[in-house]
Amino acid sequence: MAGRHRRPPKGEQAALPADVDLRLRAITQGCTLTEEGVTTLPGGAHPYAYRTLYRPDGTVDRLLERLVPGSLLQPPGLRAD
Repeated sequence: MAGRHRRPPKGEQAALPADVDLRLRAITQGCTLTEEGVTTLPGGAHPYAYRTLYRPDGTVDRLLERLVPGSLLQPPGLRAD
């Protein structure tokens, strides 16, 4: 971070570390970043798919959708007998 009497960092020092908040990275890079995965809610057993979009203007769009049991393992239209 540049102080009052310091020059701003250049080169490798100016690069953002890998663990920086994705919202800040989207703003500084000027592109939309996506984080997605599958999780369960605390105390729950049902899996949920989530997707978070971090936009360059600082806004965040979040989607959380409950997965149907077996939807990741079998193609649609097939029944497990």
